[in-house]
Amino acid sequence: MQLLKSLFCLQGFDNRARYFSIYSAVFILFIILTAASYNNFFIAIIVVAALSLLIGLTSLRRLHDAKLNKNWLFAPSVSFAITALVIIFSGHYASYYLLIIPALCASVLLTYPSIEQRNKEYILGYIGPVDLSEYQQSVYQGKNTKFRIEPSIVAEHSVNIESHEHKRPQACNADNLTASHQTTPIHSHNVDVGELIRLQILGNKKAQIIIVSLMILVSAIVCTSWLINLFTTAIDNNGVDQTNQQNQFSSTENFRVHPVDMPDNFTLFLSQHQGVIINWQADEVSANALWSQHSAQGDESCKYISFNKGEPIRPLSVEVEQLHGTNNNYFAYFSPLDSQTLVQALAFRGKFTLCGYNFSLKGSQAALGKNAHYANWLSY
Repeated sequence: MQLLKSLFCLQGFDNRARYFSIYSAVFILFIILTAASYNNFFIAIIVVAALSLLIGLTSLRRLHDAKLNKNWLFAPSVSFAITALVIIFSGHYASYYLLIIPALCASVLLTYPSIEQRNKEYILGYIGPVDLSEYQQSVYQGKNTKFRIEPSIVAEHSVNIESHEHKRPQACNADNLTASHQTTPIHSHNVDVGELIRLQILGNKKAQIIIVSLMILVSAIVCTSWLINLFTTAIDNNGVDQTNQQNQFSSTENFRVHPVDMPDNFTLFLSQHQGVIINWQADEVSANALWSQHSAQGDESCKYISFNKGEPIRPLSVEVEQLHGTNNNYFAYFSPLDSQTLVQALAFRGKFTLCGYNFSLKGSQAALGKNAHYANWLSY
């Protein structure tokens, strides 16, 4: 619980290792959680808000630790939030490489060393009002159990050396002091690579221009590639939809079999499921679908096929196509359950109306009786 509290601390200090660990964990959590909550924008937005808060707080503690002003506070968190929202609302979770933009903003804080807290001891990279001493004790206990002091004869040997030292006189003069000073080992300071890089860049205006230009160039390349990928995917999806639609019409046309030309300039077909299809040429219309039983929307005149006697029959759909450069062809598709009733009506009724067009059925009985596929449905 204390470790969790330290993540939301406002007054503490985070060293570079802790800042890097938190930022890396945020990236991993974002990828995992957004992939798990695919198409759930509400949960994804809550995840982005919580992770952006973690980044903002650790950036604040990092600024305290490096004794910097708060001008750079919002750059890592805001850049992460904007990038994350773009990834979520675009729906292209494969474009996680856009996270390189907030990563570049966060890398600036990694070049600054800890200044005010050099004489204090960090616990898991943190110093602050939240007590993490329990983690420090566990670390110390682990070190004590790992390193044991074994008994040796060094003490006895040192006593012998001291007895010999007393017997040998020492001269206290300038030469001896100089010699002893020269033999004192000199401890070399550790080189801070991050600070060294930053100082080299700040001290060289050309290097600054080059670094800033590279950052802008990388960001532009990343955003451009993402936009190209977005538009390419949209075009491909549109092309696939059109191809599927064309294939659907082609497959529908291929399954219109057993044509029978009727006397009043209309034709009968059978579908793959033995449903009756009525085809005729008519005026041009802007819509491809005139009526659909699934949506119950369209031209009301196409809602039923009405005969001069008997009950009307509802078509499944009425569509318009252009076949081989001819005029508009209307196709009315009926359910296989109505095939016998519809063929019987076409054979023995006098006329019918469909989509505002009137057709005569004079001579239809003879035309249907000559085709075995339709004659089976006739009962005299």
